Amino acid sequence: MKTKIFILSIILSSTFSFGQNDSNLFGIVRKNYYSIQTDPFDPNFQYEVFDSATVRLGKLNTNTGFVENISQTGAALSVNLTGAALNPYTNSYLFFGGDKFVTLDLNSGQVSNQVSVFNSNGESYFDNFRFNNSDSTVYGLARRNYYNTDGSFIYGEMFLSKLIESTGEIQQISQNSIGQGFALAGSAIDPFQMVYYYSKGDAIVGLDMYNGEIYSTFPIDWEQTGMFDNFTYSCADTSLYGLQRKNYYSMIYDEQFPDFPMQNLDSTSVKLAKLNLNTGEIIEVSQNNLNVGGYSLNASSAIDPIGMKYYFSSGNNIVAVSMISGQIVETNDLIFEDGSYFDLMRNFNNCKDASRARLSSQVASIQEKMNSPISISPNPSSSNFKIIMKDELENGEILITNQLGEIVAKVSSFSGNEIEFTNQKLSAGIYYITVNTSKSGQIFTEKLLIQP
Repeated sequence: MKTKIFILSIILSSTFSFGQNDSNLFGIVRKNYYSIQTDPFDPNFQYEVFDSATVRLGKLNTNTGFVENISQTGAALSVNLTGAALNPYTNSYLFFGGDKFVTLDLNSGQVSNQVSVFNSNGESYFDNFRFNNSDSTVYGLARRNYYNTDGSFIYGEMFLSKLIESTGEIQQISQNSIGQGFALAGSAIDPFQMVYYYSKGDAIVGLDMYNGEIYSTFPIDWEQTGMFDNFTYSCADTSLYGLQRKNYYSMIYDEQFPDFPMQNLDSTSVKLAKLNLNTGEIIEVSQNNLNVGGYSLNASSAIDPIGMKYYFSSGNNIVAVSMISGQIVETNDLIFEDGSYFDLMRNFNNCKDASRARLSSQVASIQEKMNSPISISPNPSSSNFKIIMKDELENGEILITNQLGEIVAKVSSFSGNEIEFTNQKLSAGIYYITVNTSKSGQIFTEKLLIQP
């Protein structure tokens, strides 16, 4: 057995640019109309009855808080608040208006396409969808439920899927169900690593966009870290940013029922936080409570990668929080040209020019992984690791790349079946080990996790 020792050296490079700054956020302007009804049994009692609504494309200026209606006519009668996408390459905004998948032109706000969605694998919803800039495709969760004959729920299924904008066809990527449902906490796409993220409440789950399998799972400890809501991906530093919400309770004891104390909500804190996608650690960016009173999940969130700002709506305001200090740097009242709510906001800048760093050739099926001719031990690692080849290499090549596709180590003309690396200078994160066998021309890749 031939063994070689290799000391890693880190190569740093930049592979992404952000383009021009833009203070506009695009979203759905919603206005509801009500009539006043009088109770037939009590003429002194009156109440509001919802009659209709207008849904239009709007543009929010983050510097002033002014929400301009791009279209003066309604684009739909309702909006499904579980997803939206901004396509910067066709200059369009995508959302569900009732039972139709609607494409709006960003310049005129007019409907350029409207289709019914269909799934050849069985009737399903299409939720939590986002546009992926690195392959110009809309990804989301195809969800279907099963019921007993009496209408009671049995179980649900969910599959990572993509949607064809022009036809409305839902194409399932996952071969098997990856869950039964999701929490309305947000969704995000890492366009570099081709990973789609969603929340199931007690964990943030990453799905491999090439094969639909679970790529990573980051547990959320509600008692320790609180909820992680309104999250979105930042191409500026490859992290998920969201609002960390912690509730604080006291116990109330009733003298008549001393064995059954009740929780009383005393206060709530909201802070900007980020999820490190290499380690799964939730890091508080804000040192203190933002004191915004709450936030609108319907409005979602957006990131300015140049100004390093995270935007969210508190319902009546648009709030900008520094992604560096965690402090509020700007708050503006929402001023509507003609509307009441601003939902599903999206922006151009974040991730616009992203390109895939992890290619499909770096993805193997479960069976292929079981039969892989290379293995890494230990994995995860925090000190040294070995790459062990089933067959001896002759004049082969070994590459180690990070999540941005940057080569951090390279061994050329390697012969043998085992090589050991020391990684004291390798920071915590996910890396890809690629072995190129010059003899057969085959390329094999395995994922390595370096722990802090």
